Amino acid sequence: MPVNEVGKVRQSAVIMNYGPGGIVDFRAPGTGAAVSVVPAGLEQWVKKLEELGGSSQDMKRLTEPRLAEKLKVSHFRLPPVAPDNPQDDDIVIPLVGVRFPGWLQCPGCSTIKPARKWGTEPGNPSRFCSACSTKLSADEKAYVVPVRFVTACRNGHLADFPWSEWVHQNSACSKKEFHLKSEGPGLAGLILSCPKCKKRRSMEHIFTKVAHEGRDCNGERLWLTDGREECKQKPITMQRGASNLYFPIMESALVIPPWSEEIIRRLGYRWNEISTVVTKDQRHQYIDMFWAGISDDIGDIDITAFKDLVEEKIADSKAASSGNLRWDEYRQFMVAAGKPKSSGDEFEVRVENTPSTIPHIANLLRVVSLREIRVLRSFTRIEPLPGSPPVRQQFLSHNNMGWLPAIDVKGEGIFIALDKKRLLDWEAQTQVIDRASQIKNYHESRVLNPDNDSDITISPALGARYLLLHSLAHILMKQLSLQCGYSSASLRERLYLGEGEKDMAGIMIYTATSDSDGTLGGLQRQGQSARFAPMFQEAVRANEWCSSDPLCIKGLVAATESSTLAACHSCLLAPETSCEDFNRFLDRGMLVGTPEDRSIGFFVDLLTIGND
Repeated sequence: MPVNEVGKVRQSAVIMNYGPGGIVDFRAPGTGAAVSVVPAGLEQWVKKLEELGGSSQDMKRLTEPRLAEKLKVSHFRLPPVAPDNPQDDDIVIPLVGVRFPGWLQCPGCSTIKPARKWGTEPGNPSRFCSACSTKLSADEKAYVVPVRFVTACRNGHLADFPWSEWVHQNSACSKKEFHLKSEGPGLAGLILSCPKCKKRRSMEHIFTKVAHEGRDCNGERLWLTDGREECKQKPITMQRGASNLYFPIMESALVIPPWSEEIIRRLGYRWNEISTVVTKDQRHQYIDMFWAGISDDIGDIDITAFKDLVEEKIADSKAASSGNLRWDEYRQFMVAAGKPKSSGDEFEVRVENTPSTIPHIANLLRVVSLREIRVLRSFTRIEPLPGSPPVRQQFLSHNNMGWLPAIDVKGEGIFIALDKKRLLDWEAQTQVIDRASQIKNYHESRVLNPDNDSDITISPALGARYLLLHSLAHILMKQLSLQCGYSSASLRERLYLGEGEKDMAGIMIYTATSDSDGTLGGLQRQGQSARFAPMFQEAVRANEWCSSDPLCIKGLVAATESSTLAACHSCLLAPETSCEDFNRFLDRGMLVGTPEDRSIGFFVDLLTIGND
């Protein structure tokens, strides 16, 4: 077993909640003791690889030119995966982590102190209490566990809870070992005490705004090698396992024609290097220089034919790319909608007749196969962007490394586009505009903010459209989960929204996995007209009423969330892995109206079909 190995994580988890700067809990191999770590930044990935005698070529690469251009990198890299049965010449690239919290607690004697002060065994990340271990048999150890409380700030920093400052307050004491015992119910009964000066203090108010009055955040960034930066934010006490300690900021793109074609996929990062060369002559010189390596990847084609093919694909790429990822994808769907069949190596679409019983839908397509590149670019703490008050995103490395961690997934889905004329007429209604205006800060949303490098740039006038499409995606995910057996967390939404020259009003519900075989076709088959119509109607009708009504439809259930109106766990909320905007900007009223005014609902006329 490698020294200090704490466990394994899935490759897909590394670009989600277990990315650099997150907190990952493990059970140490051999002992089963709890070990909590913060994954290190991208520089440490490269440093560890070099220490093992490898090079950057040992990390598998992904390319998606449009997404790479947007994120200002040349390519993406897969998080390293350890082989199940490594051979002697294999380079096993481990991910590096830093122990956090730095304070551990003994469940037996309730002592808490820094990790370095506990018992340890060489090469074993577990720590144990020597005093309590003496009461056990010779082969047993009383292993200690990470403490429950940490601090974070709105700038994305993370640090240990200030145990000494909390119990001693303004008094001086050099002791760095305390007891944390439960002497009654709740936090009021949880007492922190110092055995040296006998000071005692309850943990009752650690989550209040004044808990750390007079203290500034120390700017600690454990995942980066510089450690700290200046910060004037006030630290906030949080549970170590709190879900709002880490909000990954991800970008993704579908691999669409011409980038989905086999020749480009085979070239991988080489295609990016060739296509970014400025002039035709320089591109041809590059091909001449590296032809031996290129020819191994592309198969039976001579160099002259390959140069002609490169120029053809570069021209196609320039024509297909607008600089807006979602618009490119939406346009590709619209192109496919005009054909009986649209095929590609990694993007295959089937056009279905739109159900006559649902005139609100202009286009219905089954996405038989797709490939998506998902990239982790940064993260926030406390709240997702933008936050109120604003939060700051933290990055995965000091400087631009020229690459970001990513995975590629394959899957299937269903795409629908709404009828534009019906949509424009509905958006113009005064009562619809008034209801959408109740969302006080929708213009600040991550997806609605034009200053946030978003592909979806939406004016306040399009707030109702966003609420409608987002809510529709959620009810369809829930209904499809019931009908085709996928768990709700395995379905995802992809929203296509825009105005002016990039006028969009569509959604795709899809599922995708990192397995090479993708999925089994159960989802896209629900897009067949005969199956889709009853499924869609059932989804809409099921949301006419919610078990939390009338509180839900009046927005009282979501009263604490200013970016949401009528939405709760009984009707619209979905797993956060499925939602593009962390379950914000949802309103069931936009779908089915309200008891006071049903005309607000875009699909209100579907509520009466078949109910006579």
